[in-house]
Amino acid sequence: MRTMKPVVPCSDAFWNLSLAYRDAADAAHALTRADDYTGLIVVPSVFLYFRCIELSLKSVLRCEGLPECEIAQTLGHRISALLQRAEQFPKFAALGLFTKNRDIIDEFSDAYSDKWFEYPEDPPAAYPPSRN
Repeated sequence: MRTMKPVVPCSDAFWNLSLAYRDAADAAHALTRADDYTGLIVVPSVFLYFRCIELSLKSVLRCEGLPECEIAQTLGHRISALLQRAEQFPKFAALGLFTKNRDIIDEFSDAYSDKWFEYPEDPPAAYPPSRN
């Protein structure tokens, strides 16, 4: 049975999903702070934060009226590209982004879009290689 790709959600749906991923990431991060925690949830929690960022940026782009094909096909899961596109809109650009946050997004955007955080070679031992 062949399944069809779902349509690109509306802005509100992207936003609500981004909040859900942030909640999941916050819960995972809180778990790592427990004195008795010894699991391997660090990389999955980073993935959840990046998914939150991706979906919130897509929410902005849908709200600004970008065509589905540009969001889904041209920009895809590349967070740096989504961010650059969102910054072209004055309301988003006015929010500003700290340089250190931009650096983290830029450094790990390729690893995220290449699904490193979903299928890491050795999750507890290393983070993806940086672009630097």
